[in-house]
Amino acid sequence: MGNFSVFHYEVMSDVKKACELGEKALQDALDKLDDVDEETFRDAQSIIELLKENLSLWKEEDGAVDDL
Repeated sequence: MGNFSVFHYEVMSDVKKACELGEKALQDALDKLDDVDEETFRDAQSIIELLKENLSLWKEEDGAVDDL
């Protein structure tokens, strides 16, 4: 779902949908972190961090667009 959120942001220029999908992907990932082994956990941490950064940037942009 994370890649699909990037698709909506980059290709479809749909910031709101990208944020919705990104938030869902983030929550799903966080919910499952306790169930994975240490190596998978380390790999997942970097992906989760990138998703959080994307969401932060997208929400900031979306807020700027809403303010216009």
